[in-house]
Amino acid sequence: MVFVSELLTSHKFQLPPVVNNSRGEVRRAGFEFEYAGLSIGPSARIIQETFGGVVSDLSTFTRRVQTPLGDFAVEIDAAILKDKQYEKPLRALGFDPARNDVSWLEKFLLEAASTVVPIEISAPPIRIDRLEPLEDLRRRMAQAGAKGTRASVFYAFGMHINPEIGDPTDPLIYRDHLRALILLFPWLRAQCEVDLTRRMTPYINPFPPEYARVIFQPNYQPDVEQLIDDYLQYNPTRNRPLDLTPAFAQLDRERLVHDVAEMDLVKPRPTFHYRLPNCMIDEPDWTLASEWNRWVVVERLANDRARLARMSYEYLEADKNALRPIVDAWPELVNRHVKGLIA
Repeated sequence: MVFVSELLTSHKFQLPPVVNNSRGEVRRAGFEFEYAGLSIGPSARIIQETFGGVVSDLSTFTRRVQTPLGDFAVEIDAAILKDKQYEKPLRALGFDPARNDVSWLEKFLLEAASTVVPIEISAPPIRIDRLEPLEDLRRRMAQAGAKGTRASVFYAFGMHINPEIGDPTDPLIYRDHLRALILLFPWLRAQCEVDLTRRMTPYINPFPPEYARVIFQPNYQPDVEQLIDDYLQYNPTRNRPLDLTPAFAQLDRERLVHDVAEMDLVKPRPTFHYRLPNCMIDEPDWTLASEWNRWVVVERLANDRARLARMSYEYLEADKNALRPIVDAWPELVNRHVKGLIA
């Protein structure tokens, strides 16, 4: 049995209740993690040493590592650099970057930005029964000097997990995972030890109670169109701990384009986009597996509809007397249910 203390320190990636997708294949999951203290080139070489493959220099700010598992991307997480937006003022001054060597400028910008802007590794979708090598990558990165969320008050670094959705055409799968995430959110936030700096940013704003009251109703049985419309009414943003804009864009992109800010950053894909965890890559007691295993708890609840219904009812009852953020009984109540989900 896997208890809370093991979840916090485990190096073993637990399997969720649904292992295969609707095509009968083992589901896959992608991981994205942000860090500082280790530049793009050395990061790419560590990926190559861990998984094999070939490193391609796409620009000063981006590397691709082609491995047997798929392509890893290593880049600085700033559009002004990746998209070369800094070239516009140079052209306005009559300086054409295409005809002049600007490598010195790019290196300067990279060094200056890396003090506050993270480097990001995006891993390819990997089978969920073969995720262990990612922990080896994390360990090697830490040994090489990568720094995580709590190394500086300026580091609002996160780790994102992108588990493949078993059947991305089934609206009730989304409904049940949203219910599970919202119900477990107080426990998850405490377990993940979400950094204060990240809490102060908008990137992981919690789902509003008004939306919870909609989707927790026992008779809420939306089709895909209603599901997306209700979601966008209360969450016209990517900034949620469980961001469904990539999955919804895969289903019906046109429903999102007029509501979601920064739609150009939404990458359509049939995955959940779980954004809550810190990236404490340099802390020896933190593992990628422990954060994945907390997500597995969400999936366990999402696939236990009897428990999900009971907890949804209790949430709605507690909500009647809530006066947030001062009075809210749900964070205490949810802990009673967690033991049954992690045993």
